Amino acid sequence: MTVTMFADPDVSHQYVMGVDTAEGLAHGDYSVIQVLDVNTGEQAAIYHAHIAPDLLAEEVFMLGLYFNDALCCVESNNHGLTTITELRHLNYPRLFRRRSLNQVSNRVSQEFGWKTTRTSKPLMIDELGSALRNDELVLYDKFTIAELRTFVRNERGSMSGSPYDDRVMALALANQMRKYAHASEYKVKHDDYWTLDWFARLANKQSDPGSGTVIGASTRRGTPNGLY
Repeated sequence: MTVTMFADPDVSHQYVMGVDTAEGLAHGDYSVIQVLDVNTGEQAAIYHAHIAPDLLAEEVFMLGLYFNDALCCVESNNHGLTTITELRHLNYPRLFRRRSLNQVSNRVSQEFGWKTTRTSKPLMIDELGSALRNDELVLYDKFTIAELRTFVRNERGSMSGSPYDDRVMALALANQMRKYAHASEYKVKHDDYWTLDWFARLANKQSDPGSGTVIGASTRRGTPNGLY
């Protein structure tokens, strides 16, 4: 079990964590936590170990609290569900979840963690590659860099590293979280054009001296090399 810290948390910065969970067997894949500083893109810390999924949650919990309640994303495939469940029992304050509002039933549905699929994996890997090429991330862990250099896409489109890619996957998850660190989980859509509520919102804007909004002013009808 190793935890490498590259910087102490800055109270004025936000942090995100990507968590790749393994089974915890001594000769299997590793569980990895990658911590990124949202403000600078710097790698702030990395945790790398063979550890049971439920015990991993305790490590995630403590590391996340240390880094200013970092927004945490756990890959929800397989053993990750155990880590997510334990983090919820621990009441971790900022666990990534996708929330959406059903416009018909007006009910909110939610799913914790990141589900890696044949569609979502290429997206997260491509966006990680883009972030690295554009110098949006600053990496300090030499083992993460080594895994990135062996991570390739074969002729069938499958992506993996040799012999391990756990650090890469955790980093890709953390990179995804940079988009959500300042974002709302979902936004309620107002579909009430030309109703009393619509006029009320415009009137509220008009009452704000700095808004400059006038009712009717805008009225319209119809409307294969390694990654690093």
